[in-house]
Amino acid sequence: MNQLTLEQKKIVANQDKILLVNAYAGTGKTSTLVEYCKARKNKNILYLAYNSSMAKEAVKKFEGLNVKCLTIHSLAYQNIGIAYKDRLEKNASLKPFHLSKYFKNPNYEKNSALMDLFYKFLTSNKTIKEITRESKGEVDTEISDRLSVLWNDILYNNSMPFEHDFYLKMYQLAFPKLSYDYILVDEAQDLNPVMFDIIVRQSANLVFIGDSYQKIYGFRRCINALELLASNPKSKTLYLSETFRCPTRIISLADPYLKLAGAKIPLVSNKKSEEKMFSPKKQKCIICRTNAKIFCFAYENQGKKIHFVGGIKNYKLDEMVDLMLVFSKNEEIKKNIRNPFYKNFKSASDIIEYANNSKDVETKSRINVLLRLLNANMNPFEFVRDIKDYPLKDADYIITSAHKSKGLEWDHVVLEDDFLDIEEELLRGELLKKSEKNNYISIEEINLLYVAITRAKVSLESSKNYFFDEEIFKEAKKILKFVN
Repeated sequence: MNQLTLEQKKIVANQDKILLVNAYAGTGKTSTLVEYCKARKNKNILYLAYNSSMAKEAVKKFEGLNVKCLTIHSLAYQNIGIAYKDRLEKNASLKPFHLSKYFKNPNYEKNSALMDLFYKFLTSNKTIKEITRESKGEVDTEISDRLSVLWNDILYNNSMPFEHDFYLKMYQLAFPKLSYDYILVDEAQDLNPVMFDIIVRQSANLVFIGDSYQKIYGFRRCINALELLASNPKSKTLYLSETFRCPTRIISLADPYLKLAGAKIPLVSNKKSEEKMFSPKKQKCIICRTNAKIFCFAYENQGKKIHFVGGIKNYKLDEMVDLMLVFSKNEEIKKNIRNPFYKNFKSASDIIEYANNSKDVETKSRINVLLRLLNANMNPFEFVRDIKDYPLKDADYIITSAHKSKGLEWDHVVLEDDFLDIEEELLRGELLKKSEKNNYISIEEINLLYVAITRAKVSLESSKNYFFDEEIFKEAKKILKFVN
């Protein structure tokens, strides 16, 4: 970096034992960390990346510095996971049907309850005994008593599936001590309690960097280290709020969502020049809230070449096949349903009723898309089979979900119409207020819009109006209740 901003200079110079950096979208967090490490050339530094692709990219960026770049999983693999290499190579995941052997009279509900309890343990900072004790009264004793038996089986029974999170939990329970002077933790808003526990037990100086308002993985039981450690007397919170990615006109659309999510410091543009506005000839990236909307876009743009960010398999389009089988009246065909979730529904009306009475946005979207295909007399099975993923250079469109767009950027972005609509929620909120009911919205739905908007470097379009004046957002803050 040629010239550091004032915010960056403060971070590089900081000497606190625990440094918390809230880095908004496109504000140069990695380049700031590089400068931080340059100022500590004689120190032994560990950089922990969110995923393997980020770790590989970091190796290039920290080249020439005394910085080891790993994921927390790779750290655990080197110490424990490698002993389970053969089982990991089978790439088998633990499923509820694997747990039938732990019950005299097994059924899907018991198996699923034990599975849920196991993953609660797996992503917690607690031991088997602690989770078993806490679960008494919450789940049937028959289920909680099987937890330790299941864990023992995972450890020693080679016929059981073995996942990467299993050795990570083993590593956390071993209380590892890492011999580094500094540990830098990226995407600190998306750690799970296992990862967090491994890191905070270390004696090194700790730097947690991330964006509280890009916390969008709560469904994975992720926690925000930036918030958890904010009250620690040894910690200091600093900000990176000047984005090098987005011009002012795009920032003005994102900032109201930041304020709605509780941000005290606004996002500002540090882009030196406003680039040329959108040209129809330029390749556009379509960002969707749900995988089902991605499927819908593919249906509406047959004949166009579409590139799927991360590969087509990552969008679970095959789950549309399971949904189609639920709609079938042929009981024999229904036996081909693969995802256990869909096996819970005996008919189309069952799953439609579930979707209408739950907050399962993905299932509701999939049903809507399937009904459109059926109404158009299109064979959904053939359509799924024929969807192609074109190379980026040949594509008319790039497409991704908001979750997968995180950390990426494109010149020209289009938001699809399946994100949270603030005006619709306000109307619903007023009705619920009058009926003395509470209107709760996940703060992560607000964060998703902020993430999606800030992927755009030049232009931003949307197929629905997500951009409202300040008064709308002030009203939303009064009426709507947000939960993590």
